[in-house]
Amino acid sequence: MVQMQPNTPAPGDAPTRAATRAAQRRRRSLILGGVILLLVVAIAVVVGFLFLRGAADQPEQAAPSSGECVPATLRVTADPAVAGAIEAIVADLADAGSGCLKVALSEEASSVTAAALASGSAAEFDVWVPDSAMWPAQATGQAELTGADAAALVVSDAVATTPVVFAATEPTADALQAQGAGFSSFTARTVAAVLPDPTAVAASSAALLALQTAVGGDARTFTALVLGLDTGVVPSAADALAAAAAATTPTVAVATEQAVLKYNEDAPVPLVPSYPADVKPVVSIPLVTLADASAETREAVEVLTAAIAEGNDHLSEQGLRDAAGNAPDSLPDDADGAPAPADPADSVNQAEVLRTWRVLTAPSRMLSLNDVSGSMFQPATADMRRIDLFEQAAVRAVNSLSADSSLATWVFSSRRIGGQDWQEIVPFGPLGDPAHKQRTIDTANSLDSLVGGGTGLYDSVLAAVQYLRDTYVPGQVHLVLLNTDGVNEDDDGLDLPGLLAQLETLRDPAKPVAVIAIGYGPDTDQAALEQIAAATDGAAYQALQPTDISTVLIDAVTQRGCRPNCG
Repeated sequence: MVQMQPNTPAPGDAPTRAATRAAQRRRRSLILGGVILLLVVAIAVVVGFLFLRGAADQPEQAAPSSGECVPATLRVTADPAVAGAIEAIVADLADAGSGCLKVALSEEASSVTAAALASGSAAEFDVWVPDSAMWPAQATGQAELTGADAAALVVSDAVATTPVVFAATEPTADALQAQGAGFSSFTARTVAAVLPDPTAVAASSAALLALQTAVGGDARTFTALVLGLDTGVVPSAADALAAAAAATTPTVAVATEQAVLKYNEDAPVPLVPSYPADVKPVVSIPLVTLADASAETREAVEVLTAAIAEGNDHLSEQGLRDAAGNAPDSLPDDADGAPAPADPADSVNQAEVLRTWRVLTAPSRMLSLNDVSGSMFQPATADMRRIDLFEQAAVRAVNSLSADSSLATWVFSSRRIGGQDWQEIVPFGPLGDPAHKQRTIDTANSLDSLVGGGTGLYDSVLAAVQYLRDTYVPGQVHLVLLNTDGVNEDDDGLDLPGLLAQLETLRDPAKPVAVIAIGYGPDTDQAALEQIAAATDGAAYQALQPTDISTVLIDAVTQRGCRPNCG
């Protein structure tokens, strides 16, 4: 038996040298391929591990969804009355981890912000929190009146509220509540009222609107009450509250519930808020944004709005009610008196009543243009001429004007100075100057010495309006007080259409000059006077009976705030 040795080829199968080398090459290739494959796998494993480890170390980047905090810096300008609550609410946002919303908060009185916006100044905020929705309405309306290029504003619904109340000492408050006193009670003048300056304190404009509502919108009654209130106006709510606390006679301060609560924190004599029985005004606090705000800013505002809605505790701490009118914790549980949510139109109405207040209380710059044509010598009564009655009424009118008003006296008849129909008798001067006031009264008493000639009406009216326009003093009410008993008799001058065209050319909402025309007797061209008054946004009156002259003249002087619709 032949045993086969291992690896010993059988006879006839011995391999060639070439075949041997080829087999060796194949073995080396297989070994090298395996090594490369192992290296590739190892590298892939290491790279994959490092990638996964790096991804795990990176913070999670999630796209912000609507309503979530977005990276932004929000510039907020807040009235001092609400700034404390806003500051606390913003602090809560930061504590809750909403650090991506940064809020830069600044305080500024709402009247200051509104005035800047009305003038066309660029808004220095992303969000404005005034103490009343009246202020953005005031800013927008004033800008439209003067033609200023003001920022377009978007006003939200109320985020907080506070009622307007009568603040008084406890005995006065008890008496008011027992009487069921309201704004209509002011007509009886049984209690003195102290009002913070309506041009600076929103509660006062809300109170003025309530007063107008309480008297049924009667312009004459409202005007008389406002002129009576003018003597009791003080700069701020704190001044009004201090005056009510110190008064020795029944006195109320018109203020917000919040202002009373704040005052009582340190007051030696606390005041009681008494809620009006008739009209219950409310001051609504909105958020005001810019119409051209970016999407990121609007989203950040949504975050702030939601935080305010959840921050009722902070509103309460500052003496404010929430948007629904729920009373702050510092008031007893049974303290109602809260009004229903304010009508959005109230902010516009308050802005309008504030305009009326400005007109009524602003110093007047009045040019008295008096007819001294020959017809003024005609008898008005058995023993008095028209000019005699007018002189008496003019003296009373002068005495009814405030000391900070200024007055000039002109007369007119045909061709008084060459071809000119009008003549200046007393130049402008303050009625607070005793010498000027006396000179004006003396002139009124001696107008009969100037009577003569025809009625050069139209040219004289135009000259008076043009003069007031050329010498306009900002901040004052400019009026031409026209007194006449006849029709235009100057055939060489303007006719009525020509006068109306000229007045239209002179019209300037930023520099209004109104003609208040009074016709005496049945010979007056009342239709012409009404057209002249309408062309200047003035008013026309008529005194048909001699006894009407004094009443009508005084009425025309004092009713300048409701022209031309005094009723």
